[in-house]
Amino acid sequence: MLICQPSDVRILVGVKLLKPLSNPPPNSVKFFATLELLELAKDRTWLAKVTNALNQHWQTKNAAKKNGLSNGSQNGHVMASGGGSNGQENLSIANR
Repeated sequence: MLICQPSDVRILVGVKLLKPLSNPPPNSVKFFATLELLELAKDRTWLAKVTNALNQHWQTKNAAKKNGLSNGSQNGHVMASGGGSNGQENLSIANR
């Protein structure tokens, strides 16, 4: 099972672990192929990469916040804003 926040999807697209359908503009809604997501959710190596990418992103963002740095890109990682507990639902894909 793959469970992540909507803000995590933006991070995963930014580090090329998720690829949206077609070539949408950066600020548009992204659509993903369900079949492809289900196949990726079975791949332990991909899941480890996702976990590492999200951990590294949030560690970098939290360190920047702790050090008083502004919201910006560091080390080539996309800095997402918002998300979390503002009533948005989790993106959940069950492996069946």
